[in-house]
Amino acid sequence: MSSVIDNPPVLGRSAPSLISLVRPSDVDIRRGRRRLHLKAAGIVALVAVAYWGLVFSSAGWIGRIGFAGLLVVGVVAVGTGIFHDANHGAFSASRRANRVVAHSADVLGASSWVWRFKHNTLHHAHTNVVGRDSDIEQSPFARLAPQQPWRRWHRYQHLYMWVLYGILTLKWFIVSDVVALLKGGFGTDRFPRPPTPRDVAVGAGGKLVHLGWAVVIPLLFHPWWGVALFYLGASWLVGFTLAMMFQLAHCTDVVEFLSRSDAEHQESFEVHQLRTTAGIECRLPLLGGFVRWIMGGLDHQVEHHLAPRLPHTVYPAMATRLRVLCAERGLPYHEHRSVWRAVRAHGRWLELLGRDPSRITADLRLAPGRRP
Repeated sequence: MSSVIDNPPVLGRSAPSLISLVRPSDVDIRRGRRRLHLKAAGIVALVAVAYWGLVFSSAGWIGRIGFAGLLVVGVVAVGTGIFHDANHGAFSASRRANRVVAHSADVLGASSWVWRFKHNTLHHAHTNVVGRDSDIEQSPFARLAPQQPWRRWHRYQHLYMWVLYGILTLKWFIVSDVVALLKGGFGTDRFPRPPTPRDVAVGAGGKLVHLGWAVVIPLLFHPWWGVALFYLGASWLVGFTLAMMFQLAHCTDVVEFLSRSDAEHQESFEVHQLRTTAGIECRLPLLGGFVRWIMGGLDHQVEHHLAPRLPHTVYPAMATRLRVLCAERGLPYHEHRSVWRAVRAHGRWLELLGRDPSRITADLRLAPGRRP
């Protein structure tokens, strides 16, 4: 479901911001953090049990596959429900605690230092801005925004990208962080400061720790081919799941994409986020509860982009008020009615953007005045 206004009204300077009107009280935020900490403890326990069952138990192949599935769920939940909040400074009121918990990404094989720049600075400050938001820059493999160049192989991207999404975690572990550090940033955007020796050491140490628990220790108990099979399979599932959570929010046919010049003329930061972000409505009681749990608030992407420093456990209450405010102010509020509809929307977008733009005339959602 989405409410699309081609030219939403400019929020007056005297009008209270949406954030100020939907922000929970300090008491609610503290309660939300306590719920988040309890959830984090449960996630860590799940990962520990799954890892023990997969590596150390005497379970047969069927049992190990089950434990591997639980480990995938746990690792995804660490990324969405622990690291992601800590990375934004939302896991704790303590800045130091957030930084410590954010190192859970390093243990999973991705540099938390590089992530903060790529995700917090580039993605959140320049959501769906071509040339600034590195999350939508998948050249040459995919064309995710209308302003990006088209290549002949993009006509098949709606088929092969589903496979490539699963390589996300291996890409972080082996390639992306190293390339970013060597280049000093992403694209034309440079790191605000060069990484210190400590930053590099922590990132490298995290990758060694990841290699140790995910590969070396299992090799002490199991044949190499079994370890390789389970590692690559679990890694692909984690990468695919994480990639989809972000793509469904920003790369579908209900949100907008802007060039740098268009972004400079946006009405406000809040309007920009409303235009370029979509949430996912989870209606089914059991399935919806699991989806919300494993997504760690990323089903409420709109609320997250407006208030990334708040724990994701407070987003559902914010969403109820925000929908009403957006309707009252004539502002867009994009929301897929289900996970399946969100997946279909992303598939349609991949197929549409894969067509040769010189041969079609499509109503691609661009900034006002820039439709083809």
